[in-house]
Amino acid sequence: MRRFLLLTVMMMGSSAMSLSAAAAKAAATRTLGTSVMLTASLTTRTGDYLAALSRTYAGGDVKVTLLKKVGSIYVSTWSMDTEQTMDQSPPSLSLVDLNKDGSPEVYWNHVSYGVSVGGHYFTLYDSARKRLYSSAITEFYGGRRGDSIVEYAPALLEPANATFLSFIVGKVEKDDAFPQANAKDPYGDMIRAWTGKYGVINSGRVNFVAIKPVPASTTSLCNKDPGFETARLTAGGLTYVARHKDGVYVLDPKKKTCALIYFPEDVYQWVDQLKVVEGWIAMRNRTTGKYLYFDPKDMVLGTQIAR
Repeated sequence: MRRFLLLTVMMMGSSAMSLSAAAAKAAATRTLGTSVMLTASLTTRTGDYLAALSRTYAGGDVKVTLLKKVGSIYVSTWSMDTEQTMDQSPPSLSLVDLNKDGSPEVYWNHVSYGVSVGGHYFTLYDSARKRLYSSAITEFYGGRRGDSIVEYAPALLEPANATFLSFIVGKVEKDDAFPQANAKDPYGDMIRAWTGKYGVINSGRVNFVAIKPVPASTTSLCNKDPGFETARLTAGGLTYVARHKDGVYVLDPKKKTCALIYFPEDVYQWVDQLKVVEGWIAMRNRTTGKYLYFDPKDMVLGTQIAR
């Protein structure tokens, strides 16, 4: 009898082993016949399971699928179109059995960036009750981390879902976008300082604004950075640097200072060209093709050159 029990335990232990990442991806691909981005595997007392994020073509919307092993193959038991490409940041995917009922839960997380806000999304699918539970962090660009908004779907707050809620809260509060009380945000402070004083130049209501360059949150914003620098110009002993999804900075090599002189209303309308026109620094909006001008002598921003 002891020998039989020992053999049973050993067999159960071996069946609980998850597939390797390569084997899981191969199995999911055979069943789905699409491009599989990510997989997760889990064995419970009810069987062997796979979860997959897949799409039919690069850049297409992602589908999440739960598969169960039947015989020698995996068959789809549930799938959902997410209506998201998940190309902006690598998604995550896992299979768990949180309430130990043998029916797995599929968890995935992805990020979606917009023009002025971004969302971090957390979703859990309960295969036993066929219900979705979700949470999201809405992040405001240029805002403080403490200004982000965290939302939990009402279903997660039901007493019966306390285990699911605890799991999701753990994921949300470890996310980089989770709001931190009194978090230091020197870059955001710099943008808010410039926008609060001089952002009216982007409104179209005025043609000229006298400015005082706002000290950069770090002098590294003026350093050469091929990954983020979109334009660079040296004129009159000063160097002007335009950055991707950012503003235009002026570097004074003698004083070793770096300061922000312009920030666009929309981060997607960064400056992609700098040149000197009649002594003014012309800065081209990469989206509209229009120029804004900076007079380094009188410290004036203008929608046109003053004559």
